Amino acid sequence: MSVKSKFGILILACVVVVSALFWYSPKEPYSTEVVVNSVLDKYEVQSTQIGVTDPVIWIDVYDKNDIPNVEKYIKDNLSKNDLEHYKVKVFSNKGRTY
Repeated sequence: MSVKSKFGILILACVVVVSALFWYSPKEPYSTEVVVNSVLDKYEVQSTQIGVTDPVIWIDVYDKNDIPNVEKYIKDNLSKNDLEHYKVKVFSNKGRTY
């Protein structure tokens, strides 16, 4: 094999490796907080909280009719590990603050 063909194979291999890394890298870093906070952008939510000692995610929505949609959104976007670790509680206090 000539030096040019070895160099060409090396360049091609580098392009394939870099392309694979770029393709399979996550678009944005995943975290439970990012998913839970993204609910604020999509629905009218009064508050969200992720339990530290108690593995529960609480989401307080203004409209009780949004509860099924918020639950579905959270379950579709959280990782399988998060869904196994946390209980998801979506409820409505109808805009009351305590």
